[in-house]
Amino acid sequence: MGFWELVLIMFILFLIVGPKKLPEVARELGKGVRWLQKNYTDFKVAITREASEVNTDIQEWKKTKS
Repeated sequence: MGFWELVLIMFILFLIVGPKKLPEVARELGKGVRWLQKNYTDFKVAITREASEVNTDIQEWKKTKS
């Protein structure tokens, strides 16, 4: 996202929620983004761990077939 896209989004939010609610909305958006980042990281770690286990299992299976 570029600078002008962010400016446009902030302007639209300003029009929709008004100046008094804007800090509250921004705070909630920040919490949501942090939650998504944390869960994405946890998901990525879990997938990497499972892929590593599958790769190890495949390597062991190949050794037994040789």
